[in-house]
Amino acid sequence: MTARGKAVLSILLLIVVSFGVYRWKDKILPPAQTTNPSVNPDEIKKQLDAAKPAPAPTQADVLGKLLVGTNTASLVDGSSIPKVSGVSDYVKPMKDGKLVVQFPINIWPGWAPIIVANNGLAANEGSLFFKKYGFYLQLSIVDDPVKARDLFASGQSHILWGTLDMMALFAPELVKDSRTVPVICQQIDWSSGGDGVVARNDIRSINDFKMKSGKRKKVVLAQNSPSHYLIMSLLIDAGIDPAQIDFKWAGDAPSAAKIFVQDKSFDAFVGWSPDIYTVSEGVPGTRLVVSTASANHLIADVWAVRNDFFRDHPEIVSGLVRGIFEGIDLVRKDPPTAARLLAAAFKLPVEDCQSMIGKDGGITEGDAHLVNYRENANFFLDPFNPSNFETVWNRASTIYKSLGAIDAPVPPGKVKAATVLSKLSETYRESRDLSQPTFKPGALFKNAEAETGQILTKAVIISFEPNKATLSAQYDATIPATLEEISRLSGTFGNAYIVVEGNTDASRKGVVPADLVRQLSYDRADSVRKSIIEKYKFDPNKFKVIGNGWDNPLPNCTDPSDPEQNRKNRRVEVKVFPLEKD
Repeated sequence: MTARGKAVLSILLLIVVSFGVYRWKDKILPPAQTTNPSVNPDEIKKQLDAAKPAPAPTQADVLGKLLVGTNTASLVDGSSIPKVSGVSDYVKPMKDGKLVVQFPINIWPGWAPIIVANNGLAANEGSLFFKKYGFYLQLSIVDDPVKARDLFASGQSHILWGTLDMMALFAPELVKDSRTVPVICQQIDWSSGGDGVVARNDIRSINDFKMKSGKRKKVVLAQNSPSHYLIMSLLIDAGIDPAQIDFKWAGDAPSAAKIFVQDKSFDAFVGWSPDIYTVSEGVPGTRLVVSTASANHLIADVWAVRNDFFRDHPEIVSGLVRGIFEGIDLVRKDPPTAARLLAAAFKLPVEDCQSMIGKDGGITEGDAHLVNYRENANFFLDPFNPSNFETVWNRASTIYKSLGAIDAPVPPGKVKAATVLSKLSETYRESRDLSQPTFKPGALFKNAEAETGQILTKAVIISFEPNKATLSAQYDATIPATLEEISRLSGTFGNAYIVVEGNTDASRKGVVPADLVRQLSYDRADSVRKSIIEKYKFDPNKFKVIGNGWDNPLPNCTDPSDPEQNRKNRRVEVKVFPLEKD
């Protein structure tokens, strides 16, 4: 190319480049950003407000969300259960020539199956009980258990609702007349998160209720109620004398919650859902120490029929049992519809009833675990179930007798009627137990190692032959009873992990290698674990074994030369921890 051609080409290139720079100058050389960009003040304010932490609820906010209850929120004097009066034959109301069964219930999600099966509270032709079993059913709300008992005794109602511990409390009076012996044919549910203990200050486990420096913890609850049974059971499991607690009585459980919120001198209250969650989540410094979400085989809801009605109408009793089982299936197939029927019956918001029932219809969610046929059979018919009818009944009777609420407990065989269930075994042969959780294989129990979230610790003394880890009833005659005690605790806390810790004394410290002693303590604790799993068929993954050797002496037992202190240190400790959250 000539020199003149090169010059022309260069000029053309400059023209093209100059045009490109001009055309795309905003992209090649973007304008400088202003230091004060335009903003929308209202939008910024909204964003700032959204980023602010929600204000802590006030006492008035919390109180406004608590249950109303039937009594004023004030303390009451302790009192005994009123005597039964006005015993008589039962009424026989008729509708279209058919008997109308009178069945009072309380406001509790466990009654969802019977409300759904009956298509509401009123006796009606749309009821499953009418269509399939030929009788009408009239449900009514009677929240006061003593009033429900007296309606039962006077014959105004044929059925008595209650927890099994309440039945044990009422039975000594009711069995005085053969007509009013409460015949218990069916379990409705296990309380599964519906009851609990809320505390403040330094109380983080049941063992923290133990009296310190002569000062007793102050606890408010409703006397002679499921709340009373719950806290007494937990204290006994933790080895704490209930006399170490300064109990104050409220008229009912909702009143106990209100008093606790209003008066900070109370260390704890015992109540039920939703109050236990409203308070523990809304009042700073409080926490839910334990609920029946972990102790899910402690409080059983049942119903009883009058003995004379049971004899006169066995077909109706069988129809009630069958209809309630069918009602459980209906609840689980359609929880939203069940919640709407429950809301209409209880006059509560539908969303509250949805929470009470749970999205799965009372299997793993909600305040109560509805029990099917298989779980009823385990409760009534299985002698090796550590949480069966007799275990709960005898425990409640013993507790109420120790409190002076009853004089002579009624034997469980006098009120339990398992024949109705046993006749249905073929019908429900495919039914399976849904009350037990799935425990994680090889769970690390990190919370157990750190002792966080612990519910309670129970220390028991098991004597082993020197240098042996074999359980021998010939060497220690108390071993069978002790193993029963541990098994019952493990069964009561069906939704919890159990840690079994072996401990030894330090009398041979410096003579025997520490690792050998630690292994011996582990082997002894493991023999306890194996024994109760073999007898009661617990999920092995529910348990963890730890061998402490001599590294964990009791606080007042640190002298290895004292034989009595050494005896106390040769112990097994059973610790209960809640299930790990996903």
